[in-house]
Amino acid sequence: MPRPRRQWFPGAIYHVISRGVSRSPIFLHEKDYEKFLSILNNTLHYSPFNLHAYCLMSNHYHLLLGTKKDPLMKIMHAVNGAYASWFNKKYDHSGHVFQSRYTASPVPSDYAMMTVSAYIHNNPRTANITSNPEDYPWSSYQYYCIPDIIAERNPKPFDTASTTTPGEETAYAMEALSRLHSPPILPGCAPRSPPHAFTTDRLRQLFPTPLHHYYPRFTEREWKLRVLQKSALLTKKQEE
Repeated sequence: MPRPRRQWFPGAIYHVISRGVSRSPIFLHEKDYEKFLSILNNTLHYSPFNLHAYCLMSNHYHLLLGTKKDPLMKIMHAVNGAYASWFNKKYDHSGHVFQSRYTASPVPSDYAMMTVSAYIHNNPRTANITSNPEDYPWSSYQYYCIPDIIAERNPKPFDTASTTTPGEETAYAMEALSRLHSPPILPGCAPRSPPHAFTTDRLRQLFPTPLHHYYPRFTEREWKLRVLQKSALLTKKQEE
């Protein structure tokens, strides 16, 4: 039976998940993560899209992706196809890299977009990699939690063209400087520029200003809620 075509319209937003075949790793080294991000950049040139959030884990990845003129299928075929070809060539591997086709859940509302972004950014916590998602270098969380001057796709850390006052600009610049020169977040990893398609504009509209103060609170709240829900479910199963 043929698989149903995914519904699509320009401007649709999806939570995309793609896993390695049999849940095997798709990122083996730091360069693999970097290559995937570069493929996102290359895809943007001929299939424009918005990337609102992302998290690359060892055997799968999450994207909060907004379409523009092209359907999601075209974008994902380009991304996964290019990465799979590169991965097979690099590791002298044959066969499928990704398990089946990616899953794509439409994001139906503003609140759903907020909660999905928090879910994506909390993935390293779920996997017990870190207790603080800001310490994970392969997600977009850091770009929501640091001042805007280093959260944009243009890697100019001291571009102070903003609506802040001179005093605020100085404070933001000092904080940016301390982060940029802090020790690597994980071995071999340091803060880097986000993919070209990445934008905080849509989520910035949904949170009070400044975003880097309120977004971490929301993400922390969503994490605690998830932990409580899992605990309640476990208690219920034990009582049955």
